Amino acid sequence: MTSPRIYWQGQQFVAEWLLRDVAGDPVDDATVTGEVTRPDGSTASMTVANAGSGIYRAAHVADAPGTHTFALSADGTAQDAVQGRFVVARTLMGLPPITLDPTDDIGMIRLLITDVNEAEPLFEDAQLDALLTREGGVKRAAAAALEIIARSEVLISKVLSTQDLTTNGAAVAAELRASARTLREQADRDADDAFGLDVIDFDPNAAYRYGRW
Repeated sequence: MTSPRIYWQGQQFVAEWLLRDVAGDPVDDATVTGEVTRPDGSTASMTVANAGSGIYRAAHVADAPGTHTFALSADGTAQDAVQGRFVVARTLMGLPPITLDPTDDIGMIRLLITDVNEAEPLFEDAQLDALLTREGGVKRAAAAALEIIARSEVLISKVLSTQDLTTNGAAVAAELRASARTLREQADRDADDAFGLDVIDFDPNAAYRYGRW
């Protein structure tokens, strides 16, 4: 599948559609409408213009970051429909870029939960920072983030929409929870290693034997 084109927030997205009849001839007098579905599920009507020679241009000003879908439909002298998608990046309208540097705690959390899509992040940096403060560690914060995703149908849908395959949402949630458990177990082992004690044999006569008394 071809990757969707990326637009900056505030840019105008234009879908150009060549409409033909059953004989293959261009149709100039159809009624064409268009609709965009934003990442949050809300919709917006597109402005459609007839450019002649069967070409219709539908426009939408991208006002939200993330993956959008659009649908054009024709009625009247021709009946047809077409769909597509496009991605809106988030950095040109004053929104802070997300942290991806793995040497930073927030960047490492993103790496562990694979939340590295700059155009459509699942979490803002501030949200991950709050989890880091609450959980007290990178792996536990990542586990909490995965548990949040598993509880949220909206976020699971976003995860699925970034892949060109069909997946069972319940199965995805189960995998996310399993990954969260693994991270928490790793964090527990890390804590045990950090505060572990070494047991050594004590010989009360060693000082006398080596002439130190």
